[in-house]
Amino acid sequence: MAIDQVLLLIFNHLSKHKKLVLNWAAIQLWQPNVFELLLKNHVIKPTDKANNIQCQICENHCTVSVTAHQYPKNKMRYYAVCVDDYMHEQVGRMTVPPEQLMQWQCNTKQLTKIIARLLEIEKDITFSISTEQTRLAMLPSNTGRKWITLNHQPLALEINQVTMPLEDLLYFEGDSLALDKNKINHALNLKQPITAKDYSSNTVKLDKRKANNQAKYQDWQDAAIKLKKKNPTKNKTWISQQISKMPIAQGKSAETIRKRIKI
Repeated sequence: MAIDQVLLLIFNHLSKHKKLVLNWAAIQLWQPNVFELLLKNHVIKPTDKANNIQCQICENHCTVSVTAHQYPKNKMRYYAVCVDDYMHEQVGRMTVPPEQLMQWQCNTKQLTKIIARLLEIEKDITFSISTEQTRLAMLPSNTGRKWITLNHQPLALEINQVTMPLEDLLYFEGDSLALDKNKINHALNLKQPITAKDYSSNTVKLDKRKANNQAKYQDWQDAAIKLKKKNPTKNKTWISQQISKMPIAQGKSAETIRKRIKI
């Protein structure tokens, strides 16, 4: 399988199960260098050795348990025995090479860290496997900050009411995993129509209002710092007046903005 096919397989599995364990036999079906690319970019990482393997001696491909024996000089050897009486008589005890017991895993939490790194999000992200989505951060746009959220089922990024599947955003550019920032920026700056308000509890409304206010205040603060750097002799009143003329003011007066900024 090519790298894009493997990524799609991983995304589809994680959308349902949140964790994927890959064994040595599965890796052998990939094209050369795919394994190295995924390992290098932390999409997969080593996990515990397998306790059983799929026997390849006959067409039944039975799953057989692996037994470990320690030999002198701390060397470990691994064996398996066919569960079929007839085949057991034919092949006896089978030696299992240690590399065939190696396994690698990928989970939704790993992907969340990768996406945060590619978006240059520096803050720690609280991840909960029991929830349906993980809020990553607020990203700046032409009309203020917008939340970017990772939906778990199916795996997709949600920005400014736009949902984009991960397979449409993550891709390999040379040897490095990349994120389509053009699509993300387009979604961030897309002007969305005002929709009818759905009923929600007072707690939800308060939380949403608080988050929106925090984003608004941060936009004012960022703008104030930039204006102060360009106009070091100007005072706080002048700076708040300039911000009040910008879209990020959201109709608030210069005096209201002045009370919120710190310079």
